[in-house]
This record gives sequence, structure tokens and C-alpha cells, in this order.
Amino acid sequence: MDKTVEQCKGALLEAIRNSEEYRTFEENKDRIEKNPELKQQAQAFRRRVFLMQNSAESIDMLDEMNRLFATRTELYQNPVIAEYLTSELRLCRMLQKISMEVMGSTDFELESFEDVIPI
Repeated sequence: MDKTVEQCKGALLEAIRNSEEYRTFEENKDRIEKNPELKQQAQAFRRRVFLMQNSAESIDMLDEMNRLFATRTELYQNPVIAEYLTSELRLCRMLQKISMEVMGSTDFELESFEDVIPI
């Protein structure tokens, strides 16, 4: 890899680790790890969301989304879980934005993928 790119990558990784989003996520991750039951509930929810988003199976998306929304509403009544999941989402959105901007700065001809990835 180009030396300049490698140096800049290191600086970007350091900036991410020093960001408010990452620090807040790490604090909330530490809090939830102190309670295995809450961690298990959050992880089960995260897994269900991931599986729904990446399922190749034919599922009733509306029913599944309604079930997930009900579960989310219940989970968010606990501030430890709510803060953990919210901080994770903020971190993921930051990383997605960075990734999309990096990809957008190159000429990969991503226009043909607009129906599956936001450009």
C-alpha cells in the first residue's frame, strides 16, 4: 500500500477511536457488559435486526418489522440498553458515512448499484 495512504489510514483510525461517537459507544458497551442479562437481550435484538436485513429467505417484512419495533420499544425502556443501542447506531452511521465518502471519491462506477446502496 502507498506510504501516504497508510499514514493517512492510521490517522483516520486514530481519529475514529478518539471520536465522541466511539468513546460514547465504548462507555456504554462497558456499562452493558456489567449486566449479562441486559447484554444478552441487546445482543439478541441486534442479531434479529441483522438477520432481517440480510435474509435471503422470503419473510413477511412488515410482520417482522412490527415485532422488532415492539421489542425495541420494550428494550428502550431500560436506559442501559437504550444508550448502548443508540450509541452503537451513531457509531455505525459515522462509519457508513466515512465508507461511502471514501468509495465516492473513487471511480468505481457505483451508479449501477444505486438500487442496492445509497450513493
